[in-house]
Amino acid sequence: MIRTFMGGPVSLDLPTLLLTGGLVVTLCGTIFVLSTVLQHNDVPSRLWSAAFILGITTMTSFAVWAVVPEATISVGIGNGALAMSMGFIWSGSRAFNGRNPMTVASIAGGVIIAVAAWVDVASGSWAGGLVFLLGVTIFALLAAVESFSGRMRRSLNARMLGVIMALVGGFFAARSVVFATAGPDSVAFRTYLDSDVTTFVTILFVITASTSMGALRTENTGQRAPRPLDTGERDEFVSPEKFARAADDRLERLERLERLERRGRSGESGVLVRVEIDNLSEMNTAFGHDFRDAAVRLVGSAVRGESPVSAVLGRTASSGFDALLFDGLDRALECAQRIRSSLVDTPIDASQGLRVSVTIALAVPEPGERFAELAQRVSRFIADGHATGGNVIVGHPEEFSRA
Repeated sequence: MIRTFMGGPVSLDLPTLLLTGGLVVTLCGTIFVLSTVLQHNDVPSRLWSAAFILGITTMTSFAVWAVVPEATISVGIGNGALAMSMGFIWSGSRAFNGRNPMTVASIAGGVIIAVAAWVDVASGSWAGGLVFLLGVTIFALLAAVESFSGRMRRSLNARMLGVIMALVGGFFAARSVVFATAGPDSVAFRTYLDSDVTTFVTILFVITASTSMGALRTENTGQRAPRPLDTGERDEFVSPEKFARAADDRLERLERLERLERRGRSGESGVLVRVEIDNLSEMNTAFGHDFRDAAVRLVGSAVRGESPVSAVLGRTASSGFDALLFDGLDRALECAQRIRSSLVDTPIDASQGLRVSVTIALAVPEPGERFAELAQRVSRFIADGHATGGNVIVGHPEEFSRA
């Protein structure tokens, strides 16, 4: 395929365009991956790095096909890798928001699209084309939606990423519609939506997306830096005694509401969440008081940052933290998972890269139960979690326990 751009004397064929696009993707991807390995080795960065590696695989596969058209196997590899790349951007965004990244769905989508191309190998360069275009569209739009939700919606860089992914999703949606209605050999498709035009779109996408994601993860690292626990903020952790009094007051009010049948929604049920650091004494022995205190500050910052503003927050008698939540058990479990994710993403000491491990227990107060009894139940859950090796979410009912 030969096409002249801007009416000038320079003509660029498809292999040249794919080579140019591959160089851009490789350069941006290499910089991003190296930065992940050396500075930002957290879950979102690793998933986004995987997306860049898959993008490099995509451009390499398509370049092979452009030079050697009979190498149809490369079409399936390129199709699957591009869809999986968009899926990993979505997965990384979910991880950034403290949600399950659902990497299995991203991988499965890419594999299905690759297999569809190999099954339809008789169609040549557009083998499995519609499945490929729809897959990329879906993953790109999912990434766009995720970028405008959760923690990411508060970041300008995340909103920029969302706009970019929405544009990519819209472009591939248009390709899907024209492909299905007029076919890849139609004038409209070959003029405005063919592989050469897509290569230019890809180059622009990679440059802007890598910039946005690079700034976003740096911003995320800054947001998750440990903060002291005595800042005097309105959501400050109170002492165990004050927390017990506040919890008893809230539990009594919830019980009165229940008796009056005024609890019309599940969001008004109370849940006690306790976060205890695993092996704190061993940490103190091995690394010293300063390192132990840094770990405690980090966990406190995670509990404060991931708990709803309506929660009552307090310190335990040991170096742990309590949070009394009022959004129901499902939301409390999501909060516990976000706390764990934030601690996995953030090292205690950036120079050593060590992470803190915690056991988190959840318990729903029983009718008439006061905080002292509720705290004893939670303490037993914590002890059970430590007995299994720690780094778990445990509690009642048992079906909400998580390894």
